[in-house]
Amino acid sequence: MKPVVAQLTISKIECFDGSVYRVEAASETALPYIAAGQFAHIKVPNKSLRRPICVYKSDERTITFIIADVGEGTHAFVTQKAGDKFDAILPLGNGFPVLPDKTNIVLLGGGTGCAPLLKIAEDNPTLNVTALLGFRNAAAMGVYKNDFDKVCNHVMYCTDDGSYGHHGFPTDLLAEASPDVLYVCGAHGMMKMAQSYCKQHGTIGYASMEQRMGCGVGACLVCSVNIMIDGEKKLLRACADGPVFPLEDIVL
Repeated sequence: MKPVVAQLTISKIECFDGSVYRVEAASETALPYIAAGQFAHIKVPNKSLRRPICVYKSDERTITFIIADVGEGTHAFVTQKAGDKFDAILPLGNGFPVLPDKTNIVLLGGGTGCAPLLKIAEDNPTLNVTALLGFRNAAAMGVYKNDFDKVCNHVMYCTDDGSYGHHGFPTDLLAEASPDVLYVCGAHGMMKMAQSYCKQHGTIGYASMEQRMGCGVGACLVCSVNIMIDGEKKLLRACADGPVFPLEDIVL
């Protein structure tokens, strides 16, 4: 679908665990369909470069982002308030493919990496979805509220400090979940473990690569990812060729 420039107004902005924000916005016109894993290139106050942010939830008139305050651009954006306006180019990138003959799937996410995964379950209610979600502590889970519980068949929460759910990493639970297809987004170490699991069990996997992006449209090559194609390493652009790639092809 051809991207559009959407004029958006912040309706609610909430901070969780001190540095992660849930930003809900309303659109002046009907938004196009946005697939799981696609992103928006948002205009940031007083910055010339836009910032790429994955789309967490969306419908025809509303859109929600999960944003970590990690730099000047994201800080400028999350310090806005309800009623402030901004524009976003969307949808951009290639999202997660849903395979019609594979219904037992697992969403494997860590921290803000959980955000691109929700729409897989939300937009495909016939799938049997298990979500394995990892966080630093119980407070860090709050930004997602109970959204995953509403649309997934099973949700298993994990915390590094044991303050909620499984004390450990979500990859600890992969063997128990035994997916036909694994969808991943999160830290490098988690992706490596997921990739190893898929290779050992012959599981189909897809991962969204969280790369720094410059232009967001494939021109600057800042977001290049090493991908193995026909036995040869090649640099592909996360923004235009991804951000979702087959997990087995990613050089980690």
